[in-house]
Amino acid sequence: MRWVTGLLLTGGLAATAIGMGTYTASTSRVEGNHERIVYLTFQPANWDIFYFPKPGDPPRRLTDDPGLDYGAVLSPDGRWVVFCSERRGNADLYALDLKNGGKPRLLIDSDAMEDQAAISHDGKTLAFVSTRDGNADVFTIPFRPDHTQRIDKAVNLTRHPGGDFRPAFSPDGKMLAFSSDRDTPPTGDPAARRRAGEIYVIDSDGKNLRRLTNSPWWDGSPVWSLDGRNIYFYSGRDRHYRIWVMGNDGSSPRPISPTSEVALSPASMPDGRVAYNARTGPEETASWRIMSVKSDGSDERVESDATNNYWQPSFDPKTAAMVCHGVGPSPKDVPEGSLFPGRMYLGQGPLLLSTYPRQIDFPDRKVELYPIRGFSVVPHPRQNLMVRTELPGPRLIVSDLRGDGMKQITSVQNGELPWIGLSWSRDGNWIAYTAGEMFSPPKAEADVWKIRPDGSEAVNLTPNSPGNDGFPSFSPDGRRIVFRSGRTGNFDIYIMNSDGSGLSNLTNNPADDTFPTFSPLNDEIAFSSNRDGELDVKTGNRTFEIYTMKLGPNGTPGVVRRLTYTHGENAHPQYSPDGKWLIFTSEQAGINDEEPLINTVIFSPQIYGELYICRLKDGKTFRITNNKWEDGFPNWASAVE
Repeated sequence: MRWVTGLLLTGGLAATAIGMGTYTASTSRVEGNHERIVYLTFQPANWDIFYFPKPGDPPRRLTDDPGLDYGAVLSPDGRWVVFCSERRGNADLYALDLKNGGKPRLLIDSDAMEDQAAISHDGKTLAFVSTRDGNADVFTIPFRPDHTQRIDKAVNLTRHPGGDFRPAFSPDGKMLAFSSDRDTPPTGDPAARRRAGEIYVIDSDGKNLRRLTNSPWWDGSPVWSLDGRNIYFYSGRDRHYRIWVMGNDGSSPRPISPTSEVALSPASMPDGRVAYNARTGPEETASWRIMSVKSDGSDERVESDATNNYWQPSFDPKTAAMVCHGVGPSPKDVPEGSLFPGRMYLGQGPLLLSTYPRQIDFPDRKVELYPIRGFSVVPHPRQNLMVRTELPGPRLIVSDLRGDGMKQITSVQNGELPWIGLSWSRDGNWIAYTAGEMFSPPKAEADVWKIRPDGSEAVNLTPNSPGNDGFPSFSPDGRRIVFRSGRTGNFDIYIMNSDGSGLSNLTNNPADDTFPTFSPLNDEIAFSSNRDGELDVKTGNRTFEIYTMKLGPNGTPGVVRRLTYTHGENAHPQYSPDGKWLIFTSEQAGINDEEPLINTVIFSPQIYGELYICRLKDGKTFRITNNKWEDGFPNWASAVE
């Protein structure tokens, strides 16, 4: 286990803040029956690395891991392919020897994320993005593809609380270009805050930072022309992502890719052309291909085959061989209903990520992680089951944690509202859920329902409410339900008996209080609120933090305690089975990759979310997930009985 300091976590805390720090731990394959953390994740099913020996040749698939392999780059001598893989459960860099073959070798041993590799033109230095120091920064380390190095040997060049991404060496190796959101604070709706990025250059020793672009939209993924005079990048400055070129000092920017495509991830080719991945067709059924144009934008041609979708090309500077990543084969015997509810070109795959479950060691216990590719998933308190919302429909489904044994409880009929915000009673005899729109105004129609796991005895517990009732949570004895409601015009936390009677107001605050959950000790609830959050001056919104409230013997409100003091959204708190820890989702460490590279490829309702746990006795914070995908709606259940 390794303790690290997170700049966004510890910097500038108020004097009254609970002490905070972070530590990370590696994961391993499950070895026994432990407590389970089940959460939803929005990510593709399977990506692999593909190799095109020369233009027009059919591709060869270089990787066969059932998880995600992506972001490949070729070494200058054409021998090595460096790529990112999540086969160990988090994002790591690997090297594959094209000359001698063999299995991919782990390049950097780390519990953090390592991604977005670039190799200097002399082949001596590897640049990459890592979250080693708390958020995404650009690092360098000697390129030793035949040797696994420790992350503490890498040098952090950027050291900034903003996110720094996609480094690229200049041809002479003296400079690095990269993108960063450091000068563009996140803004927008709390459920979908957005950032923007600009292009910067820095000397290879981390000195002499210069900003090259100034646009209200993302400018990203810079690469140098072979002569070093120009920098290619993508930009959304005309509200449509295209490939642009500018001088290496930022002068004379102009677009060079067609307006008919969404174009990202440029790459310089040996013959002076510029390649990129381009999306054509309607968004949900689009095709992604590798295209190229001359440096003046003329003569567009296809560089990949038409049988698959591909992203992020890289070229051998001598032979023009190309590597990129694309959709890998679907696993066999995928359970019914386990299509990912996103864009179809991501491929079919299992609900439970193929490299999971995995075990993670906390200071006082071992816990199993179950990331589920779906919406609103909640594990059974004591059995290897979950209830989830399944699209399209939606439907309420009970299945095991791999998606097998699926049983539909009920489905939406014409004119009914979708369901989300699920909760099991502790004895497993009831499921509570929200019927209505999750992120609608306080007065929008939504109600709290409960239903038996076999689909019987469905009842609306708030039928006459004039507002948005949702996100119910059972008390451990099953006698009460806590939920949020907008019936007064703003969202507050309410409590009622489990039959809908005995309604009582727990919070009465002009801010928004939401996502309440009962402690298993029956004496406390946790919730998310923007009452003290940071102000977004553009929208007037405030960020959400995590709070707890003590409850009296009869469910009366008591002392409120603020747990998080961060620079981002915090939501979806849930207690550990013994009530000693609280798990939640947070963007406190920023994002780990350029926003358009994720949101144009995969559905993501929030730009970013990682899972953290907080030890309630002292406020120490532990980061569980470390990737570029949206992880949210966590639930913590007991070991299977």
